[in-house]
Amino acid sequence: MEESKGKEFIQMIRALWNEQKKREVLYLEALKKDGMGPFRRMLSQGHVSAVLFQKEIRAVYDYFKCFLNDKELADQNQITSHTSLQLLENANGREEVASCLKKIEAATIQLYKSLRHYLDREPEAQRLMDEHLTRTSEFYEMLCKLESGSQQRSYGLTAAA
Repeated sequence: MEESKGKEFIQMIRALWNEQKKREVLYLEALKKDGMGPFRRMLSQGHVSAVLFQKEIRAVYDYFKCFLNDKELADQNQITSHTSLQLLENANGREEVASCLKKIEAATIQLYKSLRHYLDREPEAQRLMDEHLTRTSEFYEMLCKLESGSQQRSYGLTAAA
């Protein structure tokens, strides 16, 4: 990997790792909220996937680090995580929690898509990132359904009134 492309790649992989760290914290915080009911299962799956994806991203990062000079991955997005955490803490009900988490998933999906062209010559790393993208997209779709399902119910109640 040429040096300039390598630096871009490192920035992208670090951003992706930080985004997964943010997912981990937010899903864990969402699990602590009252009234999540059956939504808890999906929240715990989201938390576990974020932890697993961080480990796998670190393995890809460490592989490429052999060829590049860079620092270790670290949780450098504490301010961003804090802002997202505050939004989640202020969320009331499953629908608002789903809306908050959906924004994080959308940002994560964009990072995975941006990272793809850096992995053209690394089919194993690309396969792994594609699996992450697929699973993250599934979470995004579930959150969309939860968010829109609640909005449809509230519109139905308004129309009936």
